[in-house]
Amino acid sequence: MTRLFDQIEVLGRVLLDDAPKTPGGEEAIRTAAAAIRFIEATGQVADFEDYVRNLEAFAPPLAIARFDTRQDADAWLMAQKRPPSSASILVADEYFSVFFNPTSGWRGLGRQPRLELYLQEMADQRPTPSGLSFATKAEAEAWMNQQPTPPQQVVVDIAGAPYLAAYHHRIDYRVLYPLPAPTPPSPET
Repeated sequence: MTRLFDQIEVLGRVLLDDAPKTPGGEEAIRTAAAAIRFIEATGQVADFEDYVRNLEAFAPPLAIARFDTRQDADAWLMAQKRPPSSASILVADEYFSVFFNPTSGWRGLGRQPRLELYLQEMADQRPTPSGLSFATKAEAEAWMNQQPTPPQQVVVDIAGAPYLAAYHHRIDYRVLYPLPAPTPPSPET
């Protein structure tokens, strides 16, 4: 990954040499440069690079925390002095968005279909099976738990059905998600 400071230089050249013709383009470039400076100034370069690697690997969407119950997640959110204004968390293996309005102090959680969309997109891409096959989900879980650092995602077969063995590396959480059937091709194709 190119160092963030180098990206600011590229943005500056685009701004000076190839002034954007799209309305608001210059402001967007200045905002992107400020975001890069913020990432560096707040010591989040490694986290950002990790995020980009996650995107490039088409790994499961990042989650900043995981809870067994909604009540646990709500308690965590209320205990935060300054919760994130927007982030994803897992509650019983489902994605929720964290919302926080610093002006009013309002905070809340909302279920999001992020996981379902991700799994459907993965199924539609018809990933190559890994060759790993298990008779039961318990066997697959045992295999995942034996891995010092499991792959972020790998398709495995459990009793004839495809599953995504996913590792949420930021929160050190391993999970098996059943993959849905691929979306049938449209009649137009």
